[in-house]
Amino acid sequence: MKKKPIEGLIASPEKTQNIDIYVPRADRGKYRPMLQGTGTNQLTRISTRGKESIVNVNGITGVITITKGTLKVTIEPENDVIGAFTKIFDVSTHKLFDACVIELTKQNHYRSKTEPNAAVVISLEDYMKLCGIPLTKPSKDKIRRNVKTDLDTLLRTRLEWTETSGKKTKDYLNINICSSVGIKNGNIILSFTPEIARYLVNSYVMQYPIGLLKIDERNPNAYYIGKKLLQHYSIDNNIQKDTANIISVRSLLEWCEDVIPSYEEVMSGNRHLDDRIITPLENALTSLQTTNLITWEYCNSKKTPLTDEQLNNLNYYIFIDLYIHFEVNYFPNQTQRLKFKKKRTKKTYRRKNP
Repeated sequence: MKKKPIEGLIASPEKTQNIDIYVPRADRGKYRPMLQGTGTNQLTRISTRGKESIVNVNGITGVITITKGTLKVTIEPENDVIGAFTKIFDVSTHKLFDACVIELTKQNHYRSKTEPNAAVVISLEDYMKLCGIPLTKPSKDKIRRNVKTDLDTLLRTRLEWTETSGKKTKDYLNINICSSVGIKNGNIILSFTPEIARYLVNSYVMQYPIGLLKIDERNPNAYYIGKKLLQHYSIDNNIQKDTANIISVRSLLEWCEDVIPSYEEVMSGNRHLDDRIITPLENALTSLQTTNLITWEYCNSKKTPLTDEQLNNLNYYIFIDLYIHFEVNYFPNQTQRLKFKKKRTKKTYRRKNP
């Protein structure tokens, strides 16, 4: 009798199309494979206040559009309340979306040609445990309300973006994230649209640390930065080039500009660059380190240590050109997977170029 995949993970990656979501058995308790793509990754960066974001509210229909880079997010009004969109995509919404995508990953074969199973069900209590929320009645009542609001937000949201792969450019137009949502019999129920499910199943995979769901939502910087670091750390090209554990300060600030103001914004106000930019970034990284997700330190390009002059005179103008050297704790060993991926790539090349 053929065994079914356990949590979307196969013990012998060389014999399955799920090679790219293989995680060694010892690491499964701390990490889960999560499908990701350019469109859904950009959703994490969407902002109503960022300097590169263009926000429009239709005065007649109440429809909100937020455009940043190649991504356009359209949000239908809630109960016909025009302009009610403050913090509409906050950390709790992103956490729930990520948890549902992890479940989608678990129940589908990576890049399978069959139609994906797009309906996910997560026990509300299991979700609370993942988020580190105590199973008390007041907590259950609160999380139920929050989840209901986040599900409603996801249901009312459509995405539109452009994606480049090699020499090809593809447009994804007016795609709803999900087709139905709800909470029933203590379960969170979300059905991704076929378009989003197919897109994700045929995109890429990152290794998502379950501990990230426990990050305190009162410090949104930590969640956004943590996810960015793990995405960066999961990219095969970065692993092969030995750049997976280094990222520029500028990149991190751009990623969370909705919660950390820009240089121009601070200088037009109280001009406290340390308090409003440097300290929030450091607090987020320290929070990730305190929860044992990463270790980090400042460095220069190519991971060279800071000079004595930099250490003694650290200010914004030095800080903005620095890099973050970080290591992800307990990250699944990728050696075996990359070995088989390389072998598979060579076989494909030989078949196409006899």
